[in-house]
Amino acid sequence: MTALPSSQTQSLTQTSQKPTKAKFPCLRCKKNVAKNSKSVKCNICQNWVHVECEGMPAEFYNLLANQEKYGMSGVYWNCAACQTSAAKITEMMGQYENRVKEVEDRMTAGEAEIKQMGKEVKKVVESLHDRDDKIDQKLQKAEKCIYEELKQRDTRRANAIMHGVAEIGGENPTGGERRDWDRKECLAILEALRMGLDDRDIKFTRRLGDKPHGPRPLCVGFYSDADRDRLLRRARDLDKTKFKEVSICADLTWKQRTEEADMAKEAARRNEKELTEEDKTKNLHWAAVGAKGQKRLVKTAARPQQEPRTRQSDWSGRDRNPPRNNRSPRRTNDQEEQRRGLRRARSENSQERVNSPPSKK
Repeated sequence: MTALPSSQTQSLTQTSQKPTKAKFPCLRCKKNVAKNSKSVKCNICQNWVHVECEGMPAEFYNLLANQEKYGMSGVYWNCAACQTSAAKITEMMGQYENRVKEVEDRMTAGEAEIKQMGKEVKKVVESLHDRDDKIDQKLQKAEKCIYEELKQRDTRRANAIMHGVAEIGGENPTGGERRDWDRKECLAILEALRMGLDDRDIKFTRRLGDKPHGPRPLCVGFYSDADRDRLLRRARDLDKTKFKEVSICADLTWKQRTEEADMAKEAARRNEKELTEEDKTKNLHWAAVGAKGQKRLVKTAARPQQEPRTRQSDWSGRDRNPPRNNRSPRRTNDQEEQRRGLRRARSENSQERVNSPPSKK
């Protein structure tokens, strides 16, 4: 560690009490080093630090600032990071010097050892070239995988997957008959959810995978990703329609499904090992929340368990709403359409009576 000469003292200790913009931030507190503040500059990285922030003794600071007074020169100060780096570089240089010395000793020992060393060096160079080639290949493969993943996500952005949609019956239906059936079923689901979409809004329908015991998932592509997002938001209303067995989710890539599965495992691991007593008292737990394809791992309050529904025999009749089984059955789509038609007819009749002139008595 060396101290600066007095000619450099003015650059080390600046004097100004007027706060300025953080042009020379302190390495410790990040605040601006004013001209009149007690501060020193690192001889290697040329960054400033407050003496108080660095915890530098006043005697050492005075020695740096007044080297000529004490008959010294060439004393510099280096920050901790630069000292660590310098020590590592010095150590590495020492290692390299030792290796060079060993090489020189071997060279002086005889030509045979020199030739053997040349062969070893050649092998090392070849192995480095091979390693560079492998690294380049892996990088190219990774870039290709990322490009394909982004391409797949962009392609599936306007797609939705419908589970539990019945497939066409009969023996050996044609491909056109299957497509027409799937399109018809999809439109029926959209109508039940009151999406306001028709056949022109659907880009394609396609069954996924081999046919198992149940119906295969139905992939539906829309021309607009906004229509797909609106369908996903309304999918929870399927329980109120005749399509209770149908579920709808986003069309995710294999990478997205794997990430969500890993996220669920990580949440379970954290809940088992990382929850504190305070978290348990507050009923907090780790969970993967968000829509499919957009899930994130957060610590949130656990949902309380739902109480069992009241049985019909336990209902006393004093509640405002009776149980579901005692309510009047929901109107079907045909009944609802008839009801709307009657309303329109009554409205037209009343409008005609208002607009017609009064009859003469």
